[in-house]
Amino acid sequence: MSAIRLIPEKIEGRHVLIWLLVFFGVMLLANGIFLYYAVGTFNGFETADAYRKGLTYNERIAEDTAQSVQGWQPAARYEEERGELIVTVRDAQGRGVAGLSISGEVRRPATDRDDRPVILHETAPARYAAAFELAAGQWILLARIVEPGTSGARMHRFKQRFSVKAKQ
Repeated sequence: MSAIRLIPEKIEGRHVLIWLLVFFGVMLLANGIFLYYAVGTFNGFETADAYRKGLTYNERIAEDTAQSVQGWQPAARYEEERGELIVTVRDAQGRGVAGLSISGEVRRPATDRDDRPVILHETAPARYAAAFELAAGQWILLARIVEPGTSGARMHRFKQRFSVKAKQ
């Protein structure tokens, strides 16, 4: 009885063809698996209507310039032990800004499965909070701050990334 040989004594054209087909078949299969998981987990858009927002990009730049002149300095943090998202807003001189209306969205950086809307209420002067539980990991707060009495005419937007530690 003879042993099965992986490499034939004489390499012919059909052997080379089979090796090439196997090589490229494995490569296409691996790429297909990666492509399936890449497209299935993230659609590539950070916003739902990127095209329309792109059309008004110059207006957005003007709003951002006006916002930077205003000098507000919002800061967000999450307190794990209390399960509370806290935002503080300071003006250009470092004083707290009270009486604002803050709403927005809390998102994961890489997926939209855990996205949730959030409305923060003023719990102390210049301190805004919303109580809810967040899982451990990285989060992004996209917030809109509206000055009182402007009915949204003067809006300050900010985006801040923060992390939530795992409970011990």
